[in-house]
Amino acid sequence: MQKKYLVPILACMATAIAHAQSHVQLYGVLDAGVTYVNNKGGASTVVEDTGVMQGNRWGLRGTEDLGDGLKAIFLLENGFSLDNGALGQGGREFGRQAFVGLASASAGQLTFGRQYDFMRTALLFDTAAVQVSTAYSFHFLDADRIAGERVDNAVRYVAPNLDGLKLGALYGFSNVPGAFAGTTTAPRLVSFGATYRRGALALDAAYTNANGRTGSLATQALGGDSLRTMGLGGRYYFHRLTAFGNITSTRVANVNGGGNAIIDNYELGAVYQWTSAISYGGSYTYTTYAGHPYHQINTTIDYHFSKSTDVYFGAFFQHSNNARTGAGLFLIASPGSFHGFSSSENQFATRIGIRHRF
Repeated sequence: MQKKYLVPILACMATAIAHAQSHVQLYGVLDAGVTYVNNKGGASTVVEDTGVMQGNRWGLRGTEDLGDGLKAIFLLENGFSLDNGALGQGGREFGRQAFVGLASASAGQLTFGRQYDFMRTALLFDTAAVQVSTAYSFHFLDADRIAGERVDNAVRYVAPNLDGLKLGALYGFSNVPGAFAGTTTAPRLVSFGATYRRGALALDAAYTNANGRTGSLATQALGGDSLRTMGLGGRYYFHRLTAFGNITSTRVANVNGGGNAIIDNYELGAVYQWTSAISYGGSYTYTTYAGHPYHQINTTIDYHFSKSTDVYFGAFFQHSNNARTGAGLFLIASPGSFHGFSSSENQFATRIGIRHRF
């Protein structure tokens, strides 16, 4: 009689152990709102726009315990437009991220697939776009890639935490026979990153080199054939105030078969947590492109109904001394071209929106 019940009991135990060793999570972000722009290509406009506070997404992330501190990990992340349900990232099913790999506290993390380079992952939290504002506050043409330009065919390694210091490297293959260094349509990318955490202090550094015109939005916009960008950033957490800043420098080579274009950014900002539900902050970015200065001010107030749902209002202003381009806030002015820039030296936008995370 005892043997009769032993098999189903053991089967139930095995199932419970398997579930304990593996974990899969469904998550996502939904962002929508209304944006007013005073001058976009010479005319004012009011639009319903989505994916501004954060890009709309849903994804699956998972881990499997392999024993001895080793885990298998994966992430599949889909981007889409909440306006009409269309797929983002050129219609890719998992265009935001898609990778699989191994992770260990003692050996680090190794992943393979479509991933972000370290200009994004190391420096993102040192920007207004994350700390206080929206994607409108990312830098000119996203030349420094912090807004998030993915790398296909990438192998990425992050070393174990060493007393607060983490180092990482990424290599994106061109996957073209005989073109290991990349081509115009199949870029090759190399990236390095370093992050340091000590109490309330965070310091970050990153470097990326992308060969091939399609490797970065800035090379496409400016007609260059390669891009090199580097940056330093940091933030400090006081009781209710977080101060942050970053410096980035980008060189786009062989612009239209000629010389190089240099784009430098200097950003400072702070966000203050008034209450558990309300935060307010602002930032200032000084940019130089081909010797012409740009000034940008961003400010946003955010109210949280819960940990998952918030509403926000932001105002954004950019002044340009560049007669060629005029002013152009990120996303409003297409970073892959010069469509959507102001016809004057100024561009101003306000936005009210709602975000839900699950």
